[in-house]
Formats: sequence, C-alpha cells, structure tokens
Amino acid sequence: MNYVIGCDLGSQGVKTVLLTAEGQLIAESGVSYGINYPYPTWAEQPTNLWTDALCSAIKSLITESGVTGDDITAIGLDAQVDGVVPVDKQGKPLRQAIIWMDRRAVLQCNAIGEICSSQRIFEVTGLNLDASHVAPKIRWIADVESEIYRKAEYFLLPGSYIAYYLSGELAVDYSNASSTMLMDVHSKNWSDEMCAICEISPKQLTPIYPATTDIGSLRPAIAELMGLKPSTRIILGSGDEHAACLGAGVIKPGIVCDIAGTAEPVCAASPSPLFDPIGLIETHCHADPDSWLLENPGFASGANYRWFRDEFSAFEVQSAYQSGENAYELLNQLADEIPPGSNGLIFLPCLMGALAPTWNEAARGTYFGFTLAHSRKHFVRALLEGSAYAVRDIIDQMRVMGLPLEQIRVVGGGARSRLWRQIKADVTGLQVALPHTTETTALGAGMLALVGTGLCTSLEEAANCAVHIIETLEPIAENKQRYEEYYQLYRSTYSALLPVFDQLARITVNK
Repeated sequence: MNYVIGCDLGSQGVKTVLLTAEGQLIAESGVSYGINYPYPTWAEQPTNLWTDALCSAIKSLITESGVTGDDITAIGLDAQVDGVVPVDKQGKPLRQAIIWMDRRAVLQCNAIGEICSSQRIFEVTGLNLDASHVAPKIRWIADVESEIYRKAEYFLLPGSYIAYYLSGELAVDYSNASSTMLMDVHSKNWSDEMCAICEISPKQLTPIYPATTDIGSLRPAIAELMGLKPSTRIILGSGDEHAACLGAGVIKPGIVCDIAGTAEPVCAASPSPLFDPIGLIETHCHADPDSWLLENPGFASGANYRWFRDEFSAFEVQSAYQSGENAYELLNQLADEIPPGSNGLIFLPCLMGALAPTWNEAARGTYFGFTLAHSRKHFVRALLEGSAYAVRDIIDQMRVMGLPLEQIRVVGGGARSRLWRQIKADVTGLQVALPHTTETTALGAGMLALVGTGLCTSLEEAANCAVHIIETLEPIAENKQRYEEYYQLYRSTYSALLPVFDQLARITVNK
C-alpha cells in the first residue's frame, strides 16, 4: 500500500502526519524545540534542532503507526518562511538560522529604502520593506558578519535547507521565494532589480519550482536514520502558512485561513495577484502554483500565550503536569469566567513588534486599562481578545480589497480552544469553522506529496479527499455588539502609543 508523510518544520517543533493514497489521516507525531533570543527582537535556531527533530518525528511516526518504511512513497515538506541559513560549498551551515520573527535588520531596511522606494519594492515583490524578510537579513550578515558572508556559497531558506538535507538538491518553491523580497511576484522568478538593489547575487539563491515538484530521492544515510527506503521521493513543498491553507481547504476565494500558531498568519486565496494599498496585507504565491495568497505573515500570537504560561502560570503548569491536563486549557477555563471585553482591559499583541493594525517593528506588547479590580483571569482573556482584534484588522482590509469572505477556518495549536474560536467569531462577525485536525500545515505538506507523486491529480482533488470540517461557530449577537466598542478602543490604544513606541525603541535598541 502507498503512504505519504507530510512534514511541517515549524517555529517551535516538527510535526508529521501519515496519509494513505486516498488522503486519510493515519497517524501524527511531533518533536518540540526552542528558539534563542540573544537580544530584544532577535530570534535564532541552530539547524541541527530541525534535522534531529525531523528524523526523530518521522521515526516515531513509522514506529507508532505500524506501517513499514517500505510502504512510504514520498515525503512532502513545508517550513517556516522568512528565515535564512548561510551555507558553505559543502552545504554546511556557517551560523545559526536567523528565523522569521527576527527583526534585527532595521538599519539594512533603511539602507535599501534609500536606494529604492518602498512603493517600488511592493510593486515588484508584493512585500513590505520590512526587517522580517530575508533580503535585509542577508544584508545584515554582509554588514555585521562579513567573514560568514564571504564564505557563504548559498543563502538557503529553512525549507530549502531541509530539502537539501534530505535529498542533496538545491531548490525553493514559489511560495517560499515570494516572501524573500527578492522575487518578482508577477513572473515568479528572482528579480534582477531587487537582487541588484540588495547586492545579493542570484547565483547564491536556489532555483525556483512549484511546490509539488519531485526533487529527488532520500539520501541513504538519512533514510537509515528514519527507517525509510532510499528510494523515498522528496516533494519540495511550500511555506508553512501556505501548506496550512491547503490543509484547511483554502484554495478558492471566500474562506480565510487563520493559523493560530506561534505566529498567527491570516490568509485568503486569490486567482490573481491583488495588492493592498496600505500594505497591511502582502501578496505571496500560494502553494497551489496557479494561485496567489493574500496574507498578513503573522503577528506573534501563540508565542505570547506561551510567554504568559511560562512566566505567570506556574500553578496551571504544575496542575497540568500532575493531572495530565493541558495548561493552556486550564488558562482558557479562567478566561471563560470573564465577560467579553475583559472589563476594559486591552492587550496589544506586539511582543515581537507589530504586523497589525500596522507593520511597526518599534511596537511593543501592552496591557492597557487595568485596575485593582482586574484579576489574572482578565489578563488571560484580554490576551486572547488581543489576537482576535488583530485578526479583524486583517480581515477588514481583505474586504476593502474586494475579497468575498464568508468563513474563517482556524488551524494550528490555538484552534483547540473553543473559547478562542468563539471570541474570533464574535469579534469578526464571521462564522468560524474547525477542520478535523488542527495540524493542517503538516496535512498540507502531505497533500503536496500526494499530488507530487501522482496519487492525486490536483490539489483540489487532494483537498476534497483530505479536508473535513467538524464544527462551526456562529457569532453571538450580544457579544458582537459589545466587541465592536472594545475593538475601537484597541485601535485607539495602538494609535495613541505610536510615539511612545518610537521613544522606547530609541532608548533600548540592542541594549
């Protein structure tokens, strides 16, 4: 029997799924890892965390499922976008990966902006001139770590690095490449103009292919580590939010994919490349090579909740350890005791800068409006509501762009919270649906493997086989009305603090 594996190389771990040739989900496995934060707004990971976790997760998947390695036809990939790994001529990393949430390259963005206007960059790439993207990060390496820059043969994205580790082949797909600020989103080729402006040679970037491309077979040594056969095919795959959209069935217009993970990308499919006049939403290539993905790449969300859990929730963590429950669910139960709006407590989810309601690397996380009457329960609920407000920022702008929106499909770890899903329905006024698995990112990678190996003829066919909705929540009218006022307060709070954010950034940069 033919099976495929979908692998999601995420920010905080690797997740894998095992699918039949008909798209049925058989088993899941995952391995977690951490993120290094050397300075404020910096974020790095050593690549051996990725490769060790990938091998361990796949080996566990095979063992726990009872399927033999000989029955695995292919591995489909997806990975966190906007990271960079400089490698030498032997393909060895020269430093830790600078990952997507890292925003150290502000000065490099300013230098690029002096050569080329942000409007021109947006016209060519569909992206904002922002430190989160790959091009400024490469320029930071060139400016600050010149020896590493000189030794670098290639600058790989996380997905490209994993594909190379597995197959020995250098490649990147349209969706990953479209988030580098170096690709022409219209032609889907590296942009000579952008490469020249950023002083990056196209020869140091990998060839671009569709996400369903079969790039080769599994390296024998890696196959042995994983318990697979060397003839297992490697399907190039896509960016993680792009794969998550596939796994949620977000291929046609009308549905929003809200990926409630470490970050919270908010995405919608489009048959043509539309452009947001205010730049809140970027224009990426979809994992589906015939479509584009209109998306906000993701404000910090699950990372904020994890921070709150780790720093302020020792009781819930200990209780969960003793009882076998989930610490987040215990926190959700506290939040559910508080009325919508958290009695005026507002949270701005900007712990790693802001990507909503505007892009602003100087913005910082903020609790506003608390009094002696507020308890820790209020702070938990306000955190959940803050992310919902940011989701609404993005959805409202998608409507301005002319996208017809009828439903939100929430995926990722945050989708497990029914309370959080209901808050999002009440804040946005849209129906919120839950797929049969919250791990739609790895599922999307598996769907790419089904198409890449010819087991399915199209991604639409794969979605019809593999995607199932198990619950929908409608907005509660009373809550929706109450949230309208609090949402406007959230917007006003953010706007009022803009000069304070700038002042703080000037005082604390790299200190």
